[in-house]
Amino acid sequence: MQIHLSPYGQASAQPSPVNRMMAAFASDFRDGVDINLGIGYVNEKTIPVACLTEAIEAVASDGVKYRQAFNYGGPEGSANLVESLRRFLALDGRNRLIIGPCGATSILEGLAEVIAPGIVVTSDPMYYIYSNALERKGFEVLAVPEDEEGIGLAALERKLRALGGAIERIAFFYAVTVNNPSCTILSNERRRALLQVAARLSREQGRRIPIFYDLAYELLLHDPGAEPFASVLTEDDLGIAYEIGTLSKVLAPGLRIGYLLGPDGELMNAMVQKTSDAGFSAPLFVQEMASFLLDRRIA
Repeated sequence: MQIHLSPYGQASAQPSPVNRMMAAFASDFRDGVDINLGIGYVNEKTIPVACLTEAIEAVASDGVKYRQAFNYGGPEGSANLVESLRRFLALDGRNRLIIGPCGATSILEGLAEVIAPGIVVTSDPMYYIYSNALERKGFEVLAVPEDEEGIGLAALERKLRALGGAIERIAFFYAVTVNNPSCTILSNERRRALLQVAARLSREQGRRIPIFYDLAYELLLHDPGAEPFASVLTEDDLGIAYEIGTLSKVLAPGLRIGYLLGPDGELMNAMVQKTSDAGFSAPLFVQEMASFLLDRRIA
């Protein structure tokens, strides 16, 4: 006799490629012997362990600033961390910022829960981990070949025309601004152009089609010849542009801190509820540690 699984459960009954790689790494990776080419683990020597120790001690000893840090937290995220992120990222107050339950990956997973299944427009080569998860959730991935500036505009228009009536099934756009796996940097001009495409389709279809910019690797770019990254959120007249960020690559993956920045509204409310459903919040003491590190040690 079998358990009646949902379509997602049936598609997930066998481990995905990244599931198998993570499990293998955790079980038999030999430090100093093996080289990990499959998963984005950071070099252990780059993790600021002394600073992490300082942060947890500060959080544990200051019950006024870091109130009830070892208890449950609110689903929108620690007020301390949200404020620290706003300072660190030099954000104004025009957009809402929320913290995911378990890193940026949990935000991506949440989007696939709160947005109705349809077609997701992304780059080719694609971020296969998320694309695989989307397909198991019932989405169709439309991968558009890159050029030197990111998702190719001519190729995108061809792919959109080829959809015919199915173009009304587009659920959202997803662009990794420093692409995994190609490392192609999405130019500022191309960011604006993709927003314009999403806005045009939104107007044509009489509904908001969101576009999500995944900023996971931006803070790792130190090429003085590259143009400074510029957000398009200030140019978003329809309220469809969002940015997804993480501290995994610049502090420590184990902190599991990811955030979503964008216009307030139903999508943000649904994402906060999804965080509550997933476990009330990201661990509060970890959020407070991240806040301490952003305030005191990020430089």
